[in-house]
Amino acid sequence: MSHTPPVGPVPTIAQRVNVLRRRKGWSADDLGNALKAEGVKWDRFTTASLEKGKRQNVTVTELLALAKVLDVAPTNLLVPLDDEPYLVTPEYAESADRVREWVRGTKPLPGTSAEAQRTFYAEVAMADIQRRGHIVPLGTAHDDTPQGGTSGEHREAT
Repeated sequence: MSHTPPVGPVPTIAQRVNVLRRRKGWSADDLGNALKAEGVKWDRFTTASLEKGKRQNVTVTELLALAKVLDVAPTNLLVPLDDEPYLVTPEYAESADRVREWVRGTKPLPGTSAEAQRTFYAEVAMADIQRRGHIVPLGTAHDDTPQGGTSGEHREAT
């Protein structure tokens, strides 16, 4: 990591919202209207407050709605695009690249114990596991075992 002071989630979101809003040619009011259409209470004052650093938090609902209306993945609002120090917690900074991998669920944070890594890699949606080809449900076309396995059984892919 560089010697740049770490940046946290809300300032990152504020900076990214500002860049993406301007790229779309939107005013603060336009962003507010787009969010209102998604059911999120937001106006130009909320946008200005966020972008000027006066707003100290963004809800998960707001983050997801912002990503939707700005046409980006939530990860790319939450974590800087450049590899700079990023505050995961008020006491723990990590490189933005590593945080992005963690948020995407591809790698645990450095220093994660072996036992915690098992949990990290085990807590994955079945659709993601199937897409990655790690396991396939018994009784599917990719399964070479006899039909009739119990619903929900899985085996390692070969």
